[in-house]
Amino acid sequence: MLRKSDILSTVRMLQEENLDVRTVTMGVNLLECAGRDMKMTAAAVQKKLKLKAGNLVRICDELSARYGLPVVNKRLAVSPASILLEGHGRNDAVLLAKAMDNAAAEVNVDLIGGFTALVQKE
Repeated sequence: MLRKSDILSTVRMLQEENLDVRTVTMGVNLLECAGRDMKMTAAAVQKKLKLKAGNLVRICDELSARYGLPVVNKRLAVSPASILLEGHGRNDAVLLAKAMDNAAAEVNVDLIGGFTALVQKE
């Protein structure tokens, strides 16, 4: 049960302190997209990101409108690209990066993270 004081405190934060949700992040596992042909891998990555995250921005916007709490950033976090790039060269890395960037633009997210490497720390 919500107390009146809690509700009033939340309303005050919304009005006076610009309360918001800083970021909503959707994680997407891209490992099943890995393959020997980077053109096919990049196409599979772009397709999967569009399929899985196609409604993310719309849903965030609907929730913002419904609850009056803005979502500032919509973000995708994906499997490290280094795993998909094992055995591939520099040009393939650029191809994959462009596919990820294109997918992020198509689904209208603010940021896509995951073009990184797994590094073992000793």
